[in-house]
Amino acid sequence: MTDTHTADPLADLPEAQLEEPRGLSLIWLVPIIAALIGGWLAYKVISEKGPTIHIQFSQAAGVEAGKTRIRYKDVEIGKVKNIGLSADLSQVEITAELDKSLAHHLSDNTRFWIVQPRISTKGISGLSTLISGIYIAMDPGEGGGEAPAVFEGLDTPPLLESDQQGSSFHLVAENLGGLEIGAPVFYRQIEVGEVIHYSLDESGHSVSISVFIRAPYDSLVRSNTRFWNVTGVDLQFTPKGVTARIESIEALIAGGIAFATPHNLSAGTPSKEGDYFPLFPNYAATNERPYTLTQYFIMYFDSSVRGLDVDAPVEFRGMKVGEVVDIELRVDSDSLDAKIPVLVGLHPELIFQDEKLKDPADMLERLVDHGLRAQLQSGNLITGQLFIDLDFLEDAPAAKITPEDPYLVFPTVPGDLEKITRNLSDLLNKVGEMPLLEITQELETSIQGLNRFLAAAASPQALADLTALLSNTRSMTEHLDSSLSPLSEQLLATLNQVQLTLADTQSILNEDSPLYYDVRQLIEEMSSAVRAFEALTELLERNPNALLYGKKPK
Repeated sequence: MTDTHTADPLADLPEAQLEEPRGLSLIWLVPIIAALIGGWLAYKVISEKGPTIHIQFSQAAGVEAGKTRIRYKDVEIGKVKNIGLSADLSQVEITAELDKSLAHHLSDNTRFWIVQPRISTKGISGLSTLISGIYIAMDPGEGGGEAPAVFEGLDTPPLLESDQQGSSFHLVAENLGGLEIGAPVFYRQIEVGEVIHYSLDESGHSVSISVFIRAPYDSLVRSNTRFWNVTGVDLQFTPKGVTARIESIEALIAGGIAFATPHNLSAGTPSKEGDYFPLFPNYAATNERPYTLTQYFIMYFDSSVRGLDVDAPVEFRGMKVGEVVDIELRVDSDSLDAKIPVLVGLHPELIFQDEKLKDPADMLERLVDHGLRAQLQSGNLITGQLFIDLDFLEDAPAAKITPEDPYLVFPTVPGDLEKITRNLSDLLNKVGEMPLLEITQELETSIQGLNRFLAAAASPQALADLTALLSNTRSMTEHLDSSLSPLSEQLLATLNQVQLTLADTQSILNEDSPLYYDVRQLIEEMSSAVRAFEALTELLERNPNALLYGKKPK
């Protein structure tokens, strides 16, 4: 009985049965769900992340990493992430992140610039950054290729953004005339565009100025539109007094261009983008016929060119089509022959109004074949000024436009005054060549024979002498007739030309002519100016302080 009570009490307990687990424990659901959520969040962040770009600027004053924004049309589209320097320390490299929606808008035409307060001739810009802070502006551009690895930032804002509607035109001028990039373009004193570029042409003889005119004002530009420079104050002195034109205060400071379409014989057609127009120096010059092409020719004249000056007009039937550019004297060192080449600039567009003009030199060659020649003409008989006249001559000798490096030689003929001078010279030479002494001696012999005949009684010898006298007189008459016949024809032609010249001179110097009236008017105005100057001199002698304090009231 004692043994029964001393036995192990755990011996009768059941043993635990070990079994393999079946399925996934619910405890693992927590990390799995957490991993799925993390992955989804990571995917969302990566998928919604925009492109990262790199921009280089020459300077980045005011730009801060993590704060400076990137904007397009004042809408935030990105943020600056990092700022550093290039390897050669010449540029500032900015790393920025843009919105995902901008990824397919980036190209090699995309531009970036820093917007900050600026003061220029066009005014003050970027004042809003004083409150909102400096930011980087973006212009996505149109078309273009693949976006570069590093964008080159602009130092100044672009004049035109890619979405600006309008047209660009090219203006040709002799000089820039005080214009600057960004100078305004006016139409009836309304700013409708700006100057976007300028450069010298290939020859270096003129300046090409590109202007952009915003829509819908670009439709106002037609083929006969006139552009002129409105920089500064345009002063004009007329018989009515002094007039001044100022387009705007902005044009007075920074310069500007104005345009208008006149009502004239040329109706004009709508212009296309990229068309060329001449830029006139002022409004008064727009009354001249426009041209953009100049062809240079050398003209040789046998007569004196005294009175022909540089800038003297070259006219075609009274219309100016060019001007004298240069005059030189050249003497050949071997032959000692002297010649005076006159360089002229012709404007074919003033002769040919056909817009399909392709080869101006060929067209001028055809005119020369048709009889076009250049000759010196008197422009003013009082001052002796000359000009070059182009006209068709029926009896002109055959001629061609010949090359003479680097120009072409235009054929010339003597002018009217030179023809008169030559005819008179030929007339005097022929009179000098006549045998006047022999003719006088023959007349004297004939008179002596006639006297002997009258003194003698009627005799056979007298009749014989009379017959010889008549024979001598007849032969002398025939000789004079043969000598004077061509001389009389030349004399008659010369007198006709002299009569025409005198008639022109009388019409110019007539009291009813405009020249006579202009001369009288000029003399009266000069007399009035002299009297006013004398009065001013007397006033200053009596009262030297009048220039400072004005004239004292009486």
